[in-house]
Amino acid sequence: MIQLKNGKTNKKSKILMVISYPDTRLRKEIDTLLKCGYEVKVIIWERGWPFTCDKKVDVKGLGLNAPIGRINSLLYFPIWFLYLVFWLFKSEWDVVHAVNFDTYLFSLIAAKIKNKPIIYDVYDFYGDMMPSILRNIIVNVDKRLLPFSDVLILADEARVEQIGGNIHKNIFTINNSPEEYNFDKNYHDNNINTFKVFIGGKILKERCLDVVISAIGKIEGAKLSIRGHCDETDYKQQIIQLSQKFDNIDMYLDGVPYEEIVKGTLGADLTIALYDPDIPNNRYASPNKLFEAMASKIPIIVNENTSMADIVLKEKCGIVIPYGNEEALIWAVSRLKNDLSLQKRLGDNGRKAYENKYNWTIMENRLNSIYRQVLEGGF
Repeated sequence: MIQLKNGKTNKKSKILMVISYPDTRLRKEIDTLLKCGYEVKVIIWERGWPFTCDKKVDVKGLGLNAPIGRINSLLYFPIWFLYLVFWLFKSEWDVVHAVNFDTYLFSLIAAKIKNKPIIYDVYDFYGDMMPSILRNIIVNVDKRLLPFSDVLILADEARVEQIGGNIHKNIFTINNSPEEYNFDKNYHDNNINTFKVFIGGKILKERCLDVVISAIGKIEGAKLSIRGHCDETDYKQQIIQLSQKFDNIDMYLDGVPYEEIVKGTLGADLTIALYDPDIPNNRYASPNKLFEAMASKIPIIVNENTSMADIVLKEKCGIVIPYGNEEALIWAVSRLKNDLSLQKRLGDNGRKAYENKYNWTIMENRLNSIYRQVLEGGF
């Protein structure tokens, strides 16, 4: 139940969230809205990975299997759009929360027809993920349409620059911060003879895992654990074959629960996030693993020319290196491995930044405030 400024109570306002792939950030936003007393419904393209969340949530899931980021996945979008439009108009809702451009266009149309508010939540700027032949078209359409939303939510302040400045009157930042309760455990075994490096999440060629494996494989006393999912068949085979050359690489690429990612990060001495800056969307990426490192009180190595690097330098919580430079990576890992005081100082700095700036409770309060103002007609 929500207390409004006019003294009336808002009994179970209905929020409809729409997204074209399962994402940890969505679950956090759903949990926040449930705690704030809203009724939440979800329309999601599960892409072969079942989406699970609180049983109170009504989920309409399209289970059609289609890879993310592949050009041939475009062939499946007409089916997704038909599914999306059907449930947008069939469902009852007070606010629609559209994630990324591939849900926003039809959600905007439905919102205008139903005379309901719409929140546009940009996890990734969709146009910059598309092939060059489509990029300019989608970028231009997206930028023209986004001011028609009641609120624009971005995952990082740097994305204001990505969309071309303050072209919306109500822009808010909700960082990809992890929830505190996930990080109140201790999985560290305190084995001082092994320097543990952990990488978890989606594995893509553009994230340079081949360079990471090659570099750490050559560092005596270091061990690399990788837990995630890789659907790029050729690249998956390449890094599997590469890892077999080294005794200190432990890798599993068929997907793990998020809890396993948290456990691996908490038990590590270091994590690494390398994102190809030649891909426009990567320059502004603010991935979970950056904030997971902060929450886990461990340093992180990232590459320059990214918003991640700006945060790491500002908060003094890691080391920034050139993208794809194996020698620089060997140097950075070795430096942290051999300097426990530096390792601790960077980890402590990250944890302090997480607690004061990036804790999910801060984001939770911000999201609650956004919804309260939207439902009161404050925007």
